Amino acid sequence: MEADVNSTAGLTLVEILIALALSLLVLGAAYALTTNTAQANAVLTTRSQLTNEATVSSSLLSARLREACAVLPQTTAVTLPAGVKGTKNAAGTTIWRVGTDPFIAFVVPASTAVSGSTPMMYAYYLLSRAQYNEQMDAAQDIPVNSAETSQVLMEFRAPVTAAACTSPLTVALAPAANAQALLLAEYVRTPTTAEPLFRSESDQAVTYRLRFQKASGSSVTVLPVLSQNPIRAAIVGRNIR
Repeated sequence: MEADVNSTAGLTLVEILIALALSLLVLGAAYALTTNTAQANAVLTTRSQLTNEATVSSSLLSARLREACAVLPQTTAVTLPAGVKGTKNAAGTTIWRVGTDPFIAFVVPASTAVSGSTPMMYAYYLLSRAQYNEQMDAAQDIPVNSAETSQVLMEFRAPVTAAACTSPLTVALAPAANAQALLLAEYVRTPTTAEPLFRSESDQAVTYRLRFQKASGSSVTVLPVLSQNPIRAAIVGRNIR
């Protein structure tokens, strides 16, 4: 009778160990599933954010370019006002060169729908995330970490005289009065030689190529993916004569 009791107790212990092992396997599988689901959700959220940035920034940039009355030619040096935050380049100066730097500038005529309006000069250019934070107020800081290598696309705007639409634009000094630099897009992929961000063509068309990128955990999401062409447009301003 004693042998039967010991045998039954031994089997119960084995069953408990097996149950524990199965429980650990189930918990491990559940954890892996939860982790994979969380990562997939993070990628979807990131892709949605990049899609929104791409839509807004490319639409605004295209709309501005369509209204242009004058475009600064390739290699033109443009000096932005040092007193406006967010205008300094990587060298610490406010002198930008069209095409050589990720920079483009053009003039849009005065609005006929707004009384007393003046032509506006617009410039678009890239800053690193660190450069942006160094120049802007603390309340406008954006996240910076070693995994995030994307840059920010800035929009500079300033009112100019009516002559800006007709005089040759070979050297430009952007006015400081009522000028401002604004963040247009936060996650722009650094351009390459094969895919320059901006180019001012000989017919005064502006070609832009955009990709967006954001780090999410250990992965990096790129939009459009590298196997596809970038967001690209070549636009001639309807007011260029």
